[in-house]
Amino acid sequence: MAEIKLKLKEQPRFPLEAEVITPDNFAAKTAAQIKKLELYHGNEIVKLGDFFEVSGKSNDVKDTKIVIEGDLSNVKRIGEKMTGGEIIIDGDIGMHVGNQMKGGKITVNGNAGDWAGAMLKGGELEINGDAGNYIGAAYRGFWIGMENGIIKVKGKVGRESMLWARSSKGANKFPVLKCGGAESFLGMHNHGGTIIVEGDVNLYTGADQAWGQIIIKGKAPRLLPSYKKMGEISEIELANGEKITGKFIEYSGDHSVKKETNGRIYIAN
Repeated sequence: MAEIKLKLKEQPRFPLEAEVITPDNFAAKTAAQIKKLELYHGNEIVKLGDFFEVSGKSNDVKDTKIVIEGDLSNVKRIGEKMTGGEIIIDGDIGMHVGNQMKGGKITVNGNAGDWAGAMLKGGELEINGDAGNYIGAAYRGFWIGMENGIIKVKGKVGRESMLWARSSKGANKFPVLKCGGAESFLGMHNHGGTIIVEGDVNLYTGADQAWGQIIIKGKAPRLLPSYKKMGEISEIELANGEKITGKFIEYSGDHSVKKETNGRIYIAN
């Protein structure tokens, strides 16, 4: 796989809008051409080479890997709408990483800001630290959030993660979020997403869930009163056909949305 290396030269004074950093935009370009790609720094148009050292070579989209070094916590939108290839970020990353991506893989070897993987349509986003609020969520004013692909967060995700997720069995689309822990309103308005939490969650998990699955292997402080206990189970079949074994208590809901709902929360017993 052809590899392009970017190294941040200096911290941007204002958030740097870097949606051009994708294998799609780098494909078949030389390092000199990549340096000339335009970004927004505040209200100014700048060149990618003004902020990054660039080396290596690219190939077609699927055969291009981008490796980025530095503290990118003030850099936004890397990997936006990418369709293939790979991005590796060795450091923290700012808001909107991988938002609306359709394919390929992004790995963040650090923490990520808000809206990581927002409205993800495919591919894989892996964050090896913590992530901010609204992970895999729908942007304000939209009714459909994450539709396909997988987000893995080793640490904790923030509030309102996986908001308005929607699956499609007929189209073989099963959005999945795996995380170490979660803040309040996880899986709110869920319409088919699968969420697996290795640790604890906070309040209001699964609020307004119509269908979908939330599996909690740690503790949940209190479920909404609109959830009903169904009993103990030892195996959970996920929407994509995979299975999780263990001792869980199954709850149906959110019954404030529908009297008969296919929404489920499973809590380790």
